Amino acid sequence: MKAKPAKLHPLLHAATLIEKRVETLLASTGVRHRQALILDALDRFGPASQGHLAKEFNLSPGSMSTMTERLVVLGLITQRTNPDNRRQDILDLTGEGREALKAARRVWRQVDAQIDAALAPEDSAPFYATATVIRDSFGGRVPGAPPANTARPAARK
Repeated sequence: MKAKPAKLHPLLHAATLIEKRVETLLASTGVRHRQALILDALDRFGPASQGHLAKEFNLSPGSMSTMTERLVVLGLITQRTNPDNRRQDILDLTGEGREALKAARRVWRQVDAQIDAALAPEDSAPFYATATVIRDSFGGRVPGAPPANTARPAARK
């Protein structure tokens, strides 16, 4: 008797394929998807410390430092010492960073459109809502947003 595959495998495979597609489309910008997410967060928050970003993205300070260092080298963000706390660096978008973010947002919309095209029109909104519930139930959230209410929504009839 063959073992029944786990139901999560198609979801994991789809997520992997979608992320690869995003990375491929972002390649010409020189920015990776996760770096673009940091640019997006800085655009929404304004200047922020590495520690704040690390917390918002649930990353170690070292991992955030590595990621932001490349963005500084690329000229997409600035890094300066916080005048109120000299042990803390403040990161901010540059003009080039804003342009890279515009390109990333175009890529994100392009991939959104590909996903929408793969779904029936009536399935698109419920799909994104379900994906959000799954993300939230695993402790994910949009950086800067309050923790999500992970209560399970009422079953549809």
